[in-house]
Amino acid sequence: MRKFLIFAFGMFVLLAGCSSEKEKLMDEITSEVDGRYSVLAFKSEKDSEEVFQNEINQRFNDPEVWENKLYSFNILKRVPDEPYDYKILLNIEELPQFIVLDTREIVFRTSHIEDLESFLLGDGQHSSHEH
Repeated sequence: MRKFLIFAFGMFVLLAGCSSEKEKLMDEITSEVDGRYSVLAFKSEKDSEEVFQNEINQRFNDPEVWENKLYSFNILKRVPDEPYDYKILLNIEELPQFIVLDTREIVFRTSHIEDLESFLLGDGQHSSHEH
């Protein structure tokens, strides 16, 4: 019984640590402006940085998107594991991955830039919303 209690306590501490790490990460990556989004774009290993960046620049060259819908758009060459393990905390299962956040949470994610484009250039509604 004692071993079970030690195990249960250890699991509680581990889960609580993950939860607080996710909260800290979310505080850092969410938008700070209501009505505007933060986007994290994680490139796949097969894509060159230049090609990935150019495709994003070509698709999102409308100044209205940058002025009215985006708070930030961060392109990451790899999925960070320090100081937070993005893969685990953001549930990243495939690359490329585009994650859109409002001021509180992930509101959209996709592995297809065309879907991201539809989400951002449309009214912000899409069937692949995060639940």
